[in-house]
Amino acid sequence: METAYEGNGTFLGKFAEVFGDPTRRAMYQHLLRCGDPQTASEVAEPFCIHRTVARAHLEKLRELGLVEAGTRRRPGGGRPAKTYATTTARLEISVPPRRYEILAELLLGALEDSLGAEAATAAAERLGRVYGEQTALEIAGEGAHPPLSLSPAAVVSWMASSGYDAALVGNGGGSAAIEVHNCVYRELAEQHAEVICGFDCGMLCGMLGCDAAAHTQTRSLVAGDEYCRHEYAL
Repeated sequence: METAYEGNGTFLGKFAEVFGDPTRRAMYQHLLRCGDPQTASEVAEPFCIHRTVARAHLEKLRELGLVEAGTRRRPGGGRPAKTYATTTARLEISVPPRRYEILAELLLGALEDSLGAEAATAAAERLGRVYGEQTALEIAGEGAHPPLSLSPAAVVSWMASSGYDAALVGNGGGSAAIEVHNCVYRELAEQHAEVICGFDCGMLCGMLGCDAAAHTQTRSLVAGDEYCRHEYAL
């Protein structure tokens, strides 16, 4: 789903109403992490609320189009349980509409045609590292000087604020692992996987202040895995 602009503001008003509630936002993130469809009771449990309250929140998300309903057969038979899961639709809002993805698609195609796939990927990694280093300096604030190494926790915190569904799943003993359950460049990555992944890998290395040799990607969304996993020797 993509909503660029509505003159009467109907959708934007509804979106603000639905996502203005912190519990509802947290439930949506919870469903994203779960992956499998959940009943209202299962969603209610971690939030310590009654299932009817959880169901009301979930129905609001369903009306917006970000959650879809299904059914699950009960082990003991009887009426199937209603379940909720996030949809694969992407919600993108801009006022007035922006079409940056079209320009990005054209530029990436031109880059690969002119340099070749391998050289284009290497260039994307270098650009990603520069961007990561600049971002690290901005996060560190006034008085910070390169070279700078952010902690893995600080990197994941920045990723969360920038649209990534990222988690620090291992940190200690000179190593760290970051798992990312979405791709903020999904449509572009489907057509230019090596270049987009190269940029992301370079960016993370730049923020962490580590060499590319210290990074290993063991799982990839574009390869069909459920998430990307980046492992680092720090």
